[in-house]
Amino acid sequence: MSLEWKRYCEMLRAARERLQNLQVDDPAIPVCIAGLARIESMLRRPLRITMLGEYNSGKTSVTDLLIGKGVLPISVVANTGVPVLVSHGSEPALFGVDQSGISIRIDGHDDDPLTDLDYRAVEIRMPLPWLETHQVLDTPATSTPAAFAAEADICVWCTVATRAWTESERNLWMAFPARCHRTAILVATHKDSFYSDDDCAQVLRRLTAITRGLFREVILLSAADPEAEAAGTIEADGGTFAEDAAALRAAIETSANSIRNRRLAKARNIVRRFARLTAHEFGQGAVRSEAQSILAKWQDLSERIFSEYALGRLPFERTIEALLHAFAQAAEVLRPGVVRSAGAPEPTPAALSSSEAYPATQRHAAMIQADLTAVLRILASGSRYESPAAREQREAARATIMALADLDGTFARIGHWLAASRSSDAGPAAQLNA
Repeated sequence: MSLEWKRYCEMLRAARERLQNLQVDDPAIPVCIAGLARIESMLRRPLRITMLGEYNSGKTSVTDLLIGKGVLPISVVANTGVPVLVSHGSEPALFGVDQSGISIRIDGHDDDPLTDLDYRAVEIRMPLPWLETHQVLDTPATSTPAAFAAEADICVWCTVATRAWTESERNLWMAFPARCHRTAILVATHKDSFYSDDDCAQVLRRLTAITRGLFREVILLSAADPEAEAAGTIEADGGTFAEDAAALRAAIETSANSIRNRRLAKARNIVRRFARLTAHEFGQGAVRSEAQSILAKWQDLSERIFSEYALGRLPFERTIEALLHAFAQAAEVLRPGVVRSAGAPEPTPAALSSSEAYPATQRHAAMIQADLTAVLRILASGSRYESPAAREQREAARATIMALADLDGTFARIGHWLAASRSSDAGPAAQLNA
């Protein structure tokens, strides 16, 4: 699991808890908290690894190899005709999932385990660290394996190495959506059936060639028949199984990291947009009376600047510079020192025009205008009669929301640009003081 992914999850958690602990009476705050909780839950959701394949392809043994050889209760998994989900739990437990989706413990810990009900799935929970971030779904032999695609993050298709990748398997796999192919793994079982490493290498090359584009990776491993192993008829080579388990885990982690990276990029975009909307709503109904004229002047001037840009009379960079100068003057009037106290190393406004959040388009120039307006409204919010403690709480909420929206970086850039400017009163911004 990447350090970047962990850090971002912790950042979201810290921001959510900070907002929860603040005593700020504003309807935008609980909405923001709920949104952050949903995004955090999406990021932290365990990845579901779905074991697929035709009858007797070794799915259950591969599941056992992945979880930990001998840890999984094979007799339970191998003898059921319903899907078996292996997930994390504080203690080992066995549950039946009924037709309504309700989990009922059936391992005899209760007085009436209700083992005769018609369950649609079985869930095994075990206190294994790896299961905190992964789930494994072992599917029964079925003619429609694609039915499990919707909730699968990583598909592992099991095939017997001695007759690997039959036409029927190909037809079944081609029913899966293309998104499954990007992270899928083809596992050829029964490697121990071959006499030499050369034979194994030849099979691996053939499978890689004929399934190119259908799987992210192809691996060959030994997976004993679960019923034979349970009966004690298989003497497994512990070293071989350890190597195969490591190879399987490594293949899964490669796919898992690509999924987490996509989730992380998506989460960052959603958080930025969501936090900007929160900033726009925060303090909407609490603008101080003495600040209304400043906001009105800013609104008039910023709209004129943007109109000049929309008509092609101002380039993007000069438009942003004019908006920032006008914004800075309004912000300093509303709360002296709030802009000039923020310094940054960026030498020119070009950094903003080329940033991920604000590319140089008319739509995003309008977004900058709206975001700066939202920040000014936040600075103008609250009452002159509110206590220092209440003001401090509101300021903490503002800072948290701006950091999530990446608007705090805008403040830092403004401070530097003003310091480097020939005159802080030059251009359209001077009209704020008129």
